[in-house]
Amino acid sequence: MNLNPQRSTVFVLGTLMLGGLMPLPGAARAQTSDPNGTTHFAYDTSAALNLTEVTTRVQDGVIVRDITYTWSNGDIVPAYLIIPKAGGKFAGVVWGHWLMPGASNSNRDEFLQEAIALAPSGVVSLLVDSPQARPGFKPTPNSVLVAQQVVDLRRAVDLLLSRGDVDAKRIAYVGHSWDAGTGAILDALDKRLAAFVFMSGPQSMMEYVLTSDSPRMMPMRKTTDMAKVERSMKVTSWSDPGSYADKLGPAPALFQYGLHDEEWVPLKDAKDYVAMASEPKTVKYYEADHALNAKATADRDAFLRKTLALTQ
Repeated sequence: MNLNPQRSTVFVLGTLMLGGLMPLPGAARAQTSDPNGTTHFAYDTSAALNLTEVTTRVQDGVIVRDITYTWSNGDIVPAYLIIPKAGGKFAGVVWGHWLMPGASNSNRDEFLQEAIALAPSGVVSLLVDSPQARPGFKPTPNSVLVAQQVVDLRRAVDLLLSRGDVDAKRIAYVGHSWDAGTGAILDALDKRLAAFVFMSGPQSMMEYVLTSDSPRMMPMRKTTDMAKVERSMKVTSWSDPGSYADKLGPAPALFQYGLHDEEWVPLKDAKDYVAMASEPKTVKYYEADHALNAKATADRDAFLRKTLALTQ
């Protein structure tokens, strides 16, 4: 995934310079969570969601609502709420998109068709725009963005639970790339969810930056004070998915990685993270790059249908 200059600033090198760094090495350099790290993801659970409907339409027999809700600090979160037309008690899915620059689906649109296709089986979906995809976004340290997004996702779960037609015991999360990483932290901190799907991630960003064979990272190490980088990353290790790998579950997780994603998630990084991750877990590798492929989509659909006990 080649990021544009603005997003690459947030995603890799710029995050290092800004001090909002990323995660640590896998099996070879196991991580432990900062005991105070969870305070970064705390929020006022009593704060009003202030759900606002922007537009509503029917697409392929499914209700698609363009909405906003508020983060606990008042920031506006754009999202889609996908609702089956038929009544009933539904499962719920929160979707977190990737950050492919210039792509029409580098936002909540990425999973729109997937969520619409799943709705008739009895699923209410909430597709959330990450901070980087929102109007007026400015380069921000990665650790700050991670904290914001994890809280936004927790608030998304709150929103689904506020609906009388959603079964509290059947809510899942699907996240791609950076939002696979935020989803891993969500998994570790919020035990209300019943299943997780992680696409092209998570990984230990410490491992990625300091030791991986990524063609993006190796040249950087020759011109950068990596000792300083490592010290900075340790300070913000609470925002690294690698710090939470052993705290996942008990919800089952499906990990999906591409075999040809060496720039962004080298295969060793992927395998190291899965090795650290708590059970229950399933990992599948695909003849694909960071975007994954149709087989991954089919496997994801089958996993959600099984874990959420969908009948259609």
